[in-house]
Order: sequence, then C-alpha cells, then structure tokens
Amino acid sequence: MTFLIILVAIVCIAALVITLSLTRAEDSNYSSNRSINNQLIMYLALIPIIAVILVLAWVLVM
Repeated sequence: MTFLIILVAIVCIAALVITLSLTRAEDSNYSSNRSINNQLIMYLALIPIIAVILVLAWVLVM
C-alpha cells in the first residue's frame, strides 16, 4: 500500500512539473485554443504511458 501511495505521489508531481514547464514558456503567437490543444495532446499521450508504467509496477510488486 505504501508503494502505491509513493507511486501516485510521483505521478502527480511529474504531472505538475510538466504542466508548469508548459505554462512557463512565453509564446508570441499565443492563442488559448492552441494552448488547450497542446495540453490535450500531452495528457492523451501521457495517460497511456503512465498506465503502462503503473501496470508494470503492479505486476512486478505482486
């Protein structure tokens, strides 16, 4: 159980760091639609990767 809590904390921190790094960069051609699309693509790509890592971690622990 402790392992899962630590794993969830790591995933949340990674998501926060990625989100903050995206919002830090200034873009002279900023548009809210483009920003939303970029974040959507990022999270749609990260969710399956994170899910695979979690499943692999779960299988290796059990």
